[in-house]
Amino acid sequence: MRKNVLLKGIVLVVLLVSIAPEVFAQKSSQLKYYDARELGLPVLGKGFDDCIRKNDTVSDGFYTRLPADIQNVVRKAVWDLGQNSAGLAIRFRTNSKCIGAEWEPLNNFGMSHMAATGVKGLDLYALTDGEWRFTGTAQPNGKNSRNIFIRKMDGSMREYLMYLPLYDGVIDLKIGIDSSAVIELPHVDDLLPVRPSATAAGNADIEELPIVFYGTSVTQGGCATRPGMAYPALIERALHKETINLGFSGNGRMDKIMADKIATIPASAYVIDCLANCTYSVVKDSTEYFIRTIAQANPQTPIYMVSNYCYPYQDFDAEFQKDAAAENKLWKEFCDKFRKEGYKNIKYIDVYANGNMKKSPLGPDHEGTVDGVHMTDLGFSRFAKYLLKWLK
Repeated sequence: MRKNVLLKGIVLVVLLVSIAPEVFAQKSSQLKYYDARELGLPVLGKGFDDCIRKNDTVSDGFYTRLPADIQNVVRKAVWDLGQNSAGLAIRFRTNSKCIGAEWEPLNNFGMSHMAATGVKGLDLYALTDGEWRFTGTAQPNGKNSRNIFIRKMDGSMREYLMYLPLYDGVIDLKIGIDSSAVIELPHVDDLLPVRPSATAAGNADIEELPIVFYGTSVTQGGCATRPGMAYPALIERALHKETINLGFSGNGRMDKIMADKIATIPASAYVIDCLANCTYSVVKDSTEYFIRTIAQANPQTPIYMVSNYCYPYQDFDAEFQKDAAAENKLWKEFCDKFRKEGYKNIKYIDVYANGNMKKSPLGPDHEGTVDGVHMTDLGFSRFAKYLLKWLK
């Protein structure tokens, strides 16, 4: 009896060893890696074509969000945050059964209240039955990270969308696939970037253009557990429309240079969601120039002025309630003023709900944030759903 059991065990081991490694979990070291940039794969979320910098020993700025010519003009805090790759995504197709990535983060940054997968990880989505479905996350595992998104697929050719880190930058990026598989440019015209140059030539309808989001840490993606859960990315996949994430943690303060630059991005809509970073004085002194600059350059494009959020902690913070209400009132007055002047494309989105959490887009249960301010994936999902009512 014991001999039979032993014999069966030996046979099982032999079978396990002899099965092709493709059937079981592959290691990232077994994949063949291709540089996404060298392949010329489309990059979504770049509002500016002139991000490349010269004489930079760390990164030339390919996977960044701000144009090189404002490096010594914009505030340093904004510039540094602009080196984060929030909202950038790579489009490709492959028939690989296993997909991984190898990437070097710019700062190898970390935060105590945000998952590392959101800060400096990568997210993968596959186009399935006309919808972008979550496929897997490549978890960061060092200054030079290499990890797997998904294993054991059936080898069908699929279209993919890969989101880059929210709160860190990317110096270089390689996509790993099976040695016998191929990786190609996308074949399906879904979530492909519409470049400003095409618009200038008259080749793009306004409805085809991206949605530009300008704002704060919440806009940038704090504190999503992974890049695909930031609310601009959720809206991007829901509408099958490219979004440009110009969220700058703690620094969405309506700098004049940012208004000048945002006004040059051809868009189907501009969403200005910056009040959480603005004091009453900033709203008073900066709104006129910021909104008017964008509106004058794009008189036919909707511009949405988003109010302060209704945060869970404000039920207990009387001073915040007072400040938020005052800023919202002034923000709304500016919106009304612009509309009376004939800028009917400027619209106001009230997410404050008069400070009533029960009516807040974040939900009546107070469970939509990590720390009373920055959103969880649940909060982002709720907020994106609310904004879609306007952006559809």
